[in-house]
Amino acid sequence: MRFDLRRVIIVYAIELLVLTVLSIIGFYIGPLFVNESMITSLENELRGATGLGPNYIFLHNLVIDTLMAIPVVGPFFFVFTLATTGFVLGVFVSYALNSPIGLVLSLLVTMFFPHGIIELFAYAFSTSGSLLFTGGIINTIRRRGSVNRDGGVIAFIIYYVISVILLYIAANVEYFEITALKGGIISGMFS
Repeated sequence: MRFDLRRVIIVYAIELLVLTVLSIIGFYIGPLFVNESMITSLENELRGATGLGPNYIFLHNLVIDTLMAIPVVGPFFFVFTLATTGFVLGVFVSYALNSPIGLVLSLLVTMFFPHGIIELFAYAFSTSGSLLFTGGIINTIRRRGSVNRDGGVIAFIIYYVISVILLYIAANVEYFEITALKGGIISGMFS
């Protein structure tokens, strides 16, 4: 079996980089392409979602995670999702706070609050499993190995199961953070 934690950490580092770069681009360039009414609509959806509980957060993130885990197309979905998330975060902060310091704080919350760390690691696990399985498929096609013989299927399943468990934990932690901060920091951002 080819389980490699280094691969997961590399994917995690890529997540942090993509989120940061696209958030900066979204903050400075996004308002030229995205109007404020779209961001207000997104804000209302986010506020409504907080009342639906941790299972809603988990199921939403599970769909994203599952798409990232699909061999061959998963890594592309991974990049697309992170780029979109980073860009929208940057645009959102540009309209809500219009402050580079606010962008930095938002990135820190997104990436380094407990739910963010756990959630991003979950996505890193599913994408790592997808990359591993995709490599196994390519090697099988080239007749340089076999996905089954090299343990790729089992490793892929293990990566995915770990990601699902992490997402469940992240959703509960995120819900706790939202409800704990709802009256303080989060409300102050939109006042």
